[in-house]
Amino acid sequence: MIYLFIPYYNEFEKPFINSLARQNVSYRLIKRDRKRDKIYWTKAVNDFRKDLLRYRGVKDTDVICIMNNDISFSDTLLEEGSQVREGGVYIPEGVKITWGKKKFELVQSGRVDTFAGRCFFMTYQDFNRFKFSKLLPHYLSDYDYGIKVCKKLKPVIMQNKLSHWGAKPKHPKFSILNPGNPIFWTIFLLKHPNRYTPLNLLKAWL
Repeated sequence: MIYLFIPYYNEFEKPFINSLARQNVSYRLIKRDRKRDKIYWTKAVNDFRKDLLRYRGVKDTDVICIMNNDISFSDTLLEEGSQVREGGVYIPEGVKITWGKKKFELVQSGRVDTFAGRCFFMTYQDFNRFKFSKLLPHYLSDYDYGIKVCKKLKPVIMQNKLSHWGAKPKHPKFSILNPGNPIFWTIFLLKHPNRYTPLNLLKAWL
């Protein structure tokens, strides 16, 4: 069984609805309206972990899929994702971190350091091993979570590719919604120290 969780903020758009409708495997859909509940993405996902405990039929080998609703994908995405096994994480796109430039680059092959949280698959047993940071907002919590997972599990980049149309609105520098907020960048950089950390901390605050 695939447990598909969608922590959405805006209403589902037609490309996403059509992508889901074309899937050729069965799944249990669980949604969370973040706008109605006034919560952030990370809390929604952590709450989903607790919700799964209510489903007595959940097995360690069942597949967990976390997915955003600002994407579209092929009709075999869930079928391919359902093949994930313990010790692996299936991702439609990987991320290569260039710490020296404080940049995240999407890659379709080769070794990856992390992944974005737009869509990923892992077994229920592995999903329970990793928690999302409560200190970081959605955009950096994604990468923080992906770094931890990629260090412990084998990331497999799927053949399916995503189309992503999420908007990037501008917010005040210290807004919790601003991807460049130096406070959250400081937390993130200190959680993953390396030789570029002092330089990156300086960049975050300039």
